[in-house]
Amino acid sequence: MFSSESAPVAVASAGWNLLDVGSKWDADRLPPRTRGLVWLGDYDNSSCAWEISDVELSSKLPPMAGDSKVAGYFFSDEPDPYACPKAPEEHRGRSSLIHKLSPGKFTVMVSDSNRGRASIEQIPRWRSAADYVGLNPYPCYRSKPCDYAWIRTIIAAADRAGLRYWGAVQAFADSEWRWPTPSEEKRMLSEWAQSRQQGYMTFAWTWAGHSLRSRPRLLAVLRRFNGGSVKRRTQSRTAQPRTVDEVHYTFTSPTSVAFDWRGTPRTLR
Repeated sequence: MFSSESAPVAVASAGWNLLDVGSKWDADRLPPRTRGLVWLGDYDNSSCAWEISDVELSSKLPPMAGDSKVAGYFFSDEPDPYACPKAPEEHRGRSSLIHKLSPGKFTVMVSDSNRGRASIEQIPRWRSAADYVGLNPYPCYRSKPCDYAWIRTIIAAADRAGLRYWGAVQAFADSEWRWPTPSEEKRMLSEWAQSRQQGYMTFAWTWAGHSLRSRPRLLAVLRRFNGGSVKRRTQSRTAQPRTVDEVHYTFTSPTSVAFDWRGTPRTLR
């Protein structure tokens, strides 16, 4: 759960077991059966450099290596490989350094998944840039229906790239995105549950002056999911009929469109 530092007990009681924290001190004070994902500062897309130097990491990480309350490290949020072409290589180097300084902990970064074709094309570049790459296609914009096809498009791109990923689900509102309804949240969770995700992230407990606590029905959906309850489609991805349904399209740039559908046929006319 992102932005959970204001209410770790409430977040843990709703079933999240990995909470973002800013330090070892914060991780050590998390509720039982939870662990911390420690934020290590960001990658600056304007300077193409790390906010925290390797020297500073070398003094900060070793004390956390043996701490059972520290699960891993979140070290980059939406780096831009177009503005910074060396960013993927630099992320691989930083992930390797983190492993060297704090063995046994995993690394996490998030790839911007809300930029149309640019998001799709950058996904292969992040392969092995971290142990897990968070993908955050938030489908519910203000005054618009939720675009679930975009989630499936991002998942398909990640699977083609052989990416080890976590899905980030939308549970927030701001000037651009709106609160999803409980039924919309269920649909998002179901899409991710059928993917190859190896974990999932929720954004966010608090954001833009709002709190997930103020949406009890939405929170209840996420609580049930955390408890292991999620509706899946009757047919699996490996046993789909030759008929096609759930055909969707998404404009990915002024000159391109992505199609996806359920079913085995591969010819589009």
